[in-house]
Order: sequence, then structure tokens, then C-alpha cells
Amino acid sequence: MSGGIIYDTNFYSTLVNEVNAFRDALTKRWREEVAVAVRGLGTFRTAFHRVRVPVGEDLWDYWDPINQVHIIYGSCEVIAWAQGDQQGGIPSCPGRTFGPEMGYPPTTTFDRNGNEVIVPNEIVCGMNSIMQRVEDWAYGEGSAILAKLPTFDAHDQRAIESAQQAILAIGSAVGMESSGGSGATFNPSSNADLINKIDKLIGADGEGGAWYTVWTGLAADRLKDGFFASIAPTLGNQAQIAAGVHNLYSARGTIIQEIRSGSLKILRDAGKALDETHTVTTDLNPVWQTFQGMGTALTIGGGWNPALAAVGASCILTGIIGQNFAPETKSTEYSHDVEAVITALWAHLDEQARDLFSRENDYNNGVHSLRDTIFGIDSFNLELYDMTENTATGNGDRTGIHIDIPTALELADTCFECAKIYEDRLIPRITDVQAADASLATEDGSEGMADPKVKALVLEYREYLRTTCGRLYTAGEQIKAAAEAYAATDAEHAAAFRSTMADWDEGSAPGHASDWARATDRSGWQVHIPGAPSYVFDTTPGGEHEAGPEYETEATPR
Repeated sequence: MSGGIIYDTNFYSTLVNEVNAFRDALTKRWREEVAVAVRGLGTFRTAFHRVRVPVGEDLWDYWDPINQVHIIYGSCEVIAWAQGDQQGGIPSCPGRTFGPEMGYPPTTTFDRNGNEVIVPNEIVCGMNSIMQRVEDWAYGEGSAILAKLPTFDAHDQRAIESAQQAILAIGSAVGMESSGGSGATFNPSSNADLINKIDKLIGADGEGGAWYTVWTGLAADRLKDGFFASIAPTLGNQAQIAAGVHNLYSARGTIIQEIRSGSLKILRDAGKALDETHTVTTDLNPVWQTFQGMGTALTIGGGWNPALAAVGASCILTGIIGQNFAPETKSTEYSHDVEAVITALWAHLDEQARDLFSRENDYNNGVHSLRDTIFGIDSFNLELYDMTENTATGNGDRTGIHIDIPTALELADTCFECAKIYEDRLIPRITDVQAADASLATEDGSEGMADPKVKALVLEYREYLRTTCGRLYTAGEQIKAAAEAYAATDAEHAAAFRSTMADWDEGSAPGHASDWARATDRSGWQVHIPGAPSYVFDTTPGGEHEAGPEYETEATPR
């Protein structure tokens, strides 16, 4: 975007400075037009949008016949100054009724009452006071404009960018990749981190292992393979949620940026037009864009696949400057006279207000679309298999079901390591995301329709991460317990267990692991059911499936 992102956290002062510059340009041009009108014995506007004096303007009566003699014959110095370069202060006019250019007037004239009077050599010229009033009028017009402009004063774009980097750090750790067409980039996490460890859990020794159901009960129901089958979709969906949240922050940042830059552009072009003698046309694209396609841009590229079979998700990331927000080409045109400039300026301000309303609405629709999508994903595919539904001691006859103890303990250790990454490196980044909360606000600093929903979604996302962490800890504990129970079946297995445990470097799961392992409460979000009355909502997260409400959320009935 032209000039780059505006990082000002005291933007109202910037607006005031620009309005003051416009006031100066307006004062100069308005004084010139008043001077022309007075010299031609015409009329002029004294107000457009400013608050007017209830009793009208008490101006010097330049229509008085005696005063007109001064204006016609006396070469009024104030009028000459106003029609010139207006250098210095307003001059003091001696009020002569004759001058070298126009010569001498008739010796008599008629006053307002129709009485013939002798023309004096000078009168008390009041053009000085009129020119002073013009400055007051221009100030009032500037005040009306300032009141109309969206403020976006203390909104901190750097804080929003930092929040985006924090959410991207989480997303990249769980396998998010930036797809083609993205307007934002990030540094992906090292493959030596979470993803490589996860690969151990969904490989042949993990998801492909046949002993879990019998020895640990780590299974879901007849339609799912259990805990390890839930890992890939969980990380994929968490990556896509991170991308969606990132794009929502981009949406708010883009609204701030484009309204700020649009306001400055409108004011500067209007001020420039007042200094010209011809129509001024400037290109507002891409400085002042609308993004009617924001709702589309906020969706994840390629659509959602809740039951991903491999770790990772390719997502379109949208930058704050909004290249992906479907800009609509705009231009602004100003004629040079005061009334035309004021008329055009206010038309642009009205259009900007309509655009802002539409952008806020698109932003709100974006968060609704994302939350509705998340609401339709089962806990199994969002935060791992529900460990609280596990039988812990296993199911069925263990006869002939063997465990490779080193492999089992390695998997348990990997679960602990993955849980520690979630607890120590991912979940704390949510605090960094929340640091931008104050800047998720409308132009006056208050929360709009969407902002509290975005903040609530961030907190909900933290709960998904916590639940995943708790379930990884619990899985590690149960796999370790299964290996220990198996080791107790004979001396050889016991020796293998002791040998492996000699290098065991993991402690027990933290006390909060079992609390975190519970499914995230999503009862606060409701999704409208297509075709149903407006008051009918789906209040069951995960929606309905052929296998019934236990599908993907509970263990095989016992």
C-alpha cells in the first residue's frame, strides 16, 4: 500500500494536523472567492457543514451604497490582498473612495434610505473583519470534517502484527504451510520439532500398532482406529484455525490501515484542489480500497478437510495491507472552487462511512464463518481422541498380544515430549496474541460486533491446545502403564522394562493434565441451521453423524 502501513498510535493528532492544513487551504481560497464576490457586488457562502450562528452572520455591509463607492473606486487593499498571494497578515485598509486606477467617484450618491449624500474621501472599511470571519468559517468546516472522520486513534498495528506472528508460530509448529497467493509469510518451525515427533506416533509403531485396544484401551469406537488416528486431523485443523485467526487479525488491521490512509488521502487531495485552478483527479487505488470479498478472503484456501490423513495444512494467509481483499478501483475528482471541493469531500466521506460499515460487516461475517466451521468439527478431529473415555486398563483378552517394550516406552516418551512442546512453547504464545486485544476495536476504540468474537475464538483455540496437551500427557501415562503391566508378566519382559527405564528422562504428567484432557466447552456458540426459522440453532458441537452422538467422541461402548 502506498506509503506502507501507518503505525501511528496517536493517529488523531495526525488527523488534526491534516485538517488544519486543509483549513489553511480552505481559508485562502474562500477569502479569494469572497473578495471576488464583494468586488463584483455578488454573494458568497458563509457555511456548508459547520455549526451556524443561530441569529445569522453580522457582517460589514458591503452593499451599502457609500461602501460600494470605496469598493468600486477606492482599490480596497484587503480585496487586493485576498486576490493576491495573501502574504503576511490581513492588511488594514484606509477606506479611500478614490484611487489611481479608477479615478474619482461622483461627488454624491444615495444612502440606503434614498437620501442623496456627499461622497466622503474615505469610509471605515470592514473587509478586514470579513476576512477574519472567513478564517473562523474555515475552522468550523474543519471541525465538522474532523467529527465526521473515523478516528482509529490508538490502534497499534505493530501489536496486531506481533499477534499474527505469535499465532503463526503456533500454526507452523503444528504443520501449517503458506500456500500460493498468500499475502503474508512466516518462518516455519524446524522439522526437528513437533512434526517429527508426531510422525513417530502416526507411523507403523503408532497408529498401526495392534496392541493398544487390548492393553490400554486407546481406541475410539467401531468407526475409528483410536487415539493415534486422531493426531493428523487434530494438527491439521489446529493449523487451519491458526491461519483463520491470522487472517481475522489481518482483516482488522486492513480496516484500520485503509480507513486511516483513505482519510489522509481525501484531506490532502481536497487541500491540493483548493490551490488549483482546474479539476484535480487522483487515483485512490490502492490507497483507499473496498474489500467486498473479505468474507471470501477470510476462508482457508482449498476448503477445510476436518479428517486429514497426513500432518500439515496448506493455507492462504492474508496480509494487513489487504491485497487479497478484492480492491475496487476508485478515483477522486475535485473542481477548484470552494463549494465544489466541499461537496466532493463530503461525498467521499459519506462513501467512506458506507465502506467502513460494509468492512466491519464482512469482518463479522468472517469470524462467524470460521467459528461455524470449527463448531462442526468433532473433538476427535480437533483436540485428539477423548482420553477421559478410555478404559485405562484395556479391553478384551490379552492372550497372544505382545508389546515391544522399548517401542512402547519410546512412544510414551514421545507423547510426553509433544505435550511439553504444547505446554511450554505453543500455549504460552496465546498470551502474545492477546497483547493486541486493545487494538481489536472499531474506529472509536470500542469493540464492534466481531472483535469480542475474535478474542473469544483465541481463548477457545487455547483450550483446544490445552486439551490436546492434556490428552498427550494422559496417553503417555497410559502407554507407559501398559508397558509396565506387560513387563510384570515374566522376568524377561521385566528386564527389558528396567533396561529401557534406566534412560527414561520424563517425569510424571503434571497434575493439571487430567483437567486439560477434558473436551473443550463449546456450548457458547450456536450455528444457524439452513432452512430453519431464524430462532432455531444447532447447539451440538460436531453436528450430527450417521453413527449417532457418540461418533468420534467416545470409546467403544463397554
